[in-house]
Amino acid sequence: MVLKTNKHQPNDLSILVLRDGFSFCTQKKSCFYPVEDSSTIDPKAISDFLDQEELVSETVYLIHLEGLSSIVPLELFEKENAAFYLSKGLTIESNQQVVFDLLEPYNQVVVYSRDEQKWAVLKELFPTLEAKHATTTLLAPLTDFSMGTPKKQLFVHIREGAFELFLFQGAQLLFFNSFEQQQLDEFLYYLFYITEQFYLKPEGFKLAFLGEYDHFAEYYQGVQEYHNDLIFLDAPSENHQTKHPVPFLENKIG
Repeated sequence: MVLKTNKHQPNDLSILVLRDGFSFCTQKKSCFYPVEDSSTIDPKAISDFLDQEELVSETVYLIHLEGLSSIVPLELFEKENAAFYLSKGLTIESNQQVVFDLLEPYNQVVVYSRDEQKWAVLKELFPTLEAKHATTTLLAPLTDFSMGTPKKQLFVHIREGAFELFLFQGAQLLFFNSFEQQQLDEFLYYLFYITEQFYLKPEGFKLAFLGEYDHFAEYYQGVQEYHNDLIFLDAPSENHQTKHPVPFLENKIG
């Protein structure tokens, strides 16, 4: 099934900001640039890397994935207290800045922290950079997809080392959280803990993975042993075999 997302056009470049570096993605290729210490990032070295890889950069989008995020209803959001919405799940480091993405059509605000040095370097290289958090990139199309569907739907965005859960009933977001995971057992534990917390019976909800990738085949098989009403959303056939750490967003521009 298709999720309405924006995919790369020939001259688009998206930059996925990960904990350990940057993933530069175009319509034709993905290249990883490692960053061990953000305080020592060299803009010239990154510029040389982009030239060497011959990456197009007419229109550049940035997607943050290196930190946690929180979704706050717009009517409850107070700009001056933005850091409060992250205080229970995250310690803000001295090199981090709390920012937010406003989704007015959906009456939601995504609050997150970003590494100031990483942001400054990328903004220097790409002055017209458009940036948002991965949660923002996913929330809008998932809300649209869920509209008019009375049955609860649990969306799973799985990536290397972590996964996100979005639980909807119609267009109403009932739950969102991100969990770290390194193996199948951890993933299944957190996934089914949440289904129990929300009293989700197998026949009472649809479970949707964002994409279907060979790298995560054992995760899909593990879930299917317990839940039959399972679908995969928007997995380009040419992307099935990718080993990108965030495969669903590898070909997206937010």
